[in-house]
Amino acid sequence: MAAQDELNRLIAADVGKAGCHEAALCVMQGGRTMTVSRGTWRGARVTADTPFLIASTSKLLVTAMIFRLAGDGLIRLDDPVINFFPGEIDRLHVWARDDVTGRITIRHLLTHTSGLPDYFEGKRRDGTRLATQLFAGQDTSFGLEDVIRWVRDDMSPAFAPGTAGRALYSDTNFYLLTEVVARVRRQSPDDALRELVTAPLGLTQTRFFKPGDATLPLRMGAAILDIPRAIAAMPGDGGAISTARELAIFARAFIDGRLFDASFLTAMVDWRRVFFPLEAGLGVLRFRLPWFLPPFRTGMDFIGHSGISGAFVYHWPKQDMIISGTINQINNRSRPYRVMVKAALAAAT
Repeated sequence: MAAQDELNRLIAADVGKAGCHEAALCVMQGGRTMTVSRGTWRGARVTADTPFLIASTSKLLVTAMIFRLAGDGLIRLDDPVINFFPGEIDRLHVWARDDVTGRITIRHLLTHTSGLPDYFEGKRRDGTRLATQLFAGQDTSFGLEDVIRWVRDDMSPAFAPGTAGRALYSDTNFYLLTEVVARVRRQSPDDALRELVTAPLGLTQTRFFKPGDATLPLRMGAAILDIPRAIAAMPGDGGAISTARELAIFARAFIDGRLFDASFLTAMVDWRRVFFPLEAGLGVLRFRLPWFLPPFRTGMDFIGHSGISGAFVYHWPKQDMIISGTINQINNRSRPYRVMVKAALAAAT
């Protein structure tokens, strides 16, 4: 009960600061589940079962589907990506004047080692960024042909595919992976997600966003960012919705290897720095609390994923704890990790 009280105090103290209007957390450890939430939306109290945009945490759903396809022998992680896009992505990656697109594999996309630029936050040759336009409220829809055109014609790669020691976090990688899932399954990303992930786990509120879905508003400071067409256009790399409870259920099944061949879990650990203090593995991220930052503890490594919306779901191996949720705020990207660490320490047995 002390842990639940501490979680309640933590969230009560955090909501209301720096533009945070809502928060919801779920912690699973040793057969127990604790939830805590704060805030209201449209006259209803926010709970651990309130849907919200999970942004790049969506990538973990795609990872689970890719692992399932690979385990079923429908794809191999070392398959060239170009095999799934015949005649569509030629010269997508040109390095030293050579078209090296054919060298990009499924594994490179999963590990962010393809060298492909990030169509979402990367800078185009005219200095603009899609993210900047969207954050200014300029909602727009786009598709595969648009992403290919932006990356091939308006952006520059960071390195050759598979360059030793290099990684670049890029939404382009998971945009392509989502399309691979759809093409291999011969169904929409929504149907694939339902059949491979959500239905087997009994999840009813985890899905790819469609305009009109009832979710918490996407907040950016004091403003509400209303860009439904753009969110719907990026399903697997940033456009899923879920709840704190359902994210935790999914992550528990993911870590336990109940959605795919568990051998893939041992392959996730070739970590490469993408941006401090996050490292990319095979389809997952690792957040390592630096020893020189409060609370000055070692062994606080979290494996999972997080998103720009303030959403996250991580596994703390040392405690075998799943912690998920959102602070529902785009501003101050380090804040969700601070909340997560404090909540994990409060809930630890």
